[in-house]
Amino acid sequence: MRTFASLTAAGQVEAALSFATSVALVRLVGVTEAGQVFFVQSMASVWFLLWDPRFEDAQQRFVPVEQLHGPGRGTRLYHRLLRLDIVAGLLATIVGVVVAVAAAAIGWISTELLTLLVPAVLGAGAATVSGSASAGFALADQLCRLGWMRLALAAVSCLVTLTALLTAGPAGYLAATVVTGLLSTVVLTAGACRRLREAYGPPTAVPIAMPPGLLRFLVKTSATGSVSVASDSGVSLLAGLFGGPVLVTYLKVVTSMGRLFLSFVSPVAAQLYPRLARAGAHGRRTAVMSDALRSSALTGAIGALAVVVAAPLTGLLLGLVYGAEYTVLSTAAVVLLAGAALRGAVIWGKVLPSALGFPGVRLAFLTAEGVCQLGMLVGVTQLWAGPERMALAFAWGSLCLLALSTACWFLVLRILVATMPRVSVPTAQVLSRK
Repeated sequence: MRTFASLTAAGQVEAALSFATSVALVRLVGVTEAGQVFFVQSMASVWFLLWDPRFEDAQQRFVPVEQLHGPGRGTRLYHRLLRLDIVAGLLATIVGVVVAVAAAAIGWISTELLTLLVPAVLGAGAATVSGSASAGFALADQLCRLGWMRLALAAVSCLVTLTALLTAGPAGYLAATVVTGLLSTVVLTAGACRRLREAYGPPTAVPIAMPPGLLRFLVKTSATGSVSVASDSGVSLLAGLFGGPVLVTYLKVVTSMGRLFLSFVSPVAAQLYPRLARAGAHGRRTAVMSDALRSSALTGAIGALAVVVAAPLTGLLLGLVYGAEYTVLSTAAVVLLAGAALRGAVIWGKVLPSALGFPGVRLAFLTAEGVCQLGMLVGVTQLWAGPERMALAFAWGSLCLLALSTACWFLVLRILVATMPRVSVPTAQVLSRK
């Protein structure tokens, strides 16, 4: 419970402070210039998707196994993968900056956009190793400590970025994200290495080979993670290309409540993963089905309550937070909150396929959803006129897509549980001892 409270508090504070900085940016510089900032941040996110091998997933999968072969072997493997993650992040950052400068030199982007894009790339690059840092805390069973550290760092980052925004405008805001991102990464990485060393011992001096199957695992998890983030960042990117910066800002506004809700229920998936994995290894079909359905009942009820409460208040809140001109977006915001509630009702879908040994299932879901969502956005920008109408049409289309996806997840749940092997009692006891 302490771990859940810590991670939930960190996620909620991070989401709330991110929301606050977005509001300040929109109110201080206007909808068009804020849209340009959101656009370059999305470009940077998509760029790093191409370079993210998801070493943090490999660390959580292979480091404990390597530790079984001797004290400190897991620590050595973690450090080795961490160094590879740092090299990949540095390479992606350098190439990204060079590509941005070259694009400006040949006239593909304006000089004004270049001054925003370069710090956005540097800021995204500074945070590339944060996943490995989180994996280190998880391996050392220190997620509770990680949550409180994230909370403190989020408060410091918000203070620094808001100060930079007020004193230097959007360019200063983006430059501050570089500093705060680098600070958070250094603090978390140093803490993760220290905690892992305490739990697993100092790294062994004996050379170790890369575990077999590591490359295949990296390919699958990298593809899944990239598709997941691409469908999110790709929305802002395509909105900027086809609808303009105003549409980017409007979509940022209308999706804010849904993001806040999902950040609240996401720790449920993190806590479900080990339970589902153990139940799957022991062939306990009833336990898997029970955990999934109970979490759906809980998060679904919370989502329904959130929609009912938000429906009459959203217009007032948008007017108070962003300004009276944004009240026209209240319907779209509530519709997207309803879509987030549907996604939250199947939050177990984030971990169930991997826990039962079918990681390709979630990759297929995310790919289908992402392609449909991005295609729908392009169609909306071509069929509707005006960013308000585009945002509303996109919201209704997303709700329909998520309703279909939710129904399919429940169908897949039945199929995956039915395909689970039945493990005999003696075998299950052996697996448990292992």
